[in-house]
Amino acid sequence: MGIIFDEYGNLRPSALLGAVALGIAILPASCGFLNGYEYSFGSRAGVVNKISHKGMVWKTYEGEMALEGIVSSGGNMGANTWEFSIDNQARHGENKEELARKLNEALESGQKVKIKYIQVVGGWPWRGSTGHYVQSVEPIVKK
Repeated sequence: MGIIFDEYGNLRPSALLGAVALGIAILPASCGFLNGYEYSFGSRAGVVNKISHKGMVWKTYEGEMALEGIVSSGGNMGANTWEFSIDNQARHGENKEELARKLNEALESGQKVKIKYIQVVGGWPWRGSTGHYVQSVEPIVKK
């Protein structure tokens, strides 16, 4: 009846194995592409309220920043927060330890900062948890 089905209409085991093998070959290639594909870049300003170095297998720097503004949904109000990571692979030459130090200083002082970042479509877990990778941290000085 064909390559995929036998004369009784049943799926051939070789066709199933071929499909699985193709999937196994395509998945890493597509994940590798998405890991390096920079979807967007930009800046966000706010107050750092968390920075940590965590992970059971891969230690990554993860943080959270409270952005200005209030989020309201169905009678509940809360802070608008944004989660970010410091790229463990430092693909753009950023210094992870220096970025972590600046973020810790901002956290301790309560200083408002501007974070420049890139966003990838999908990131490997050893790069960071969020896909938003910090490129620089600048204090915002009121004039």
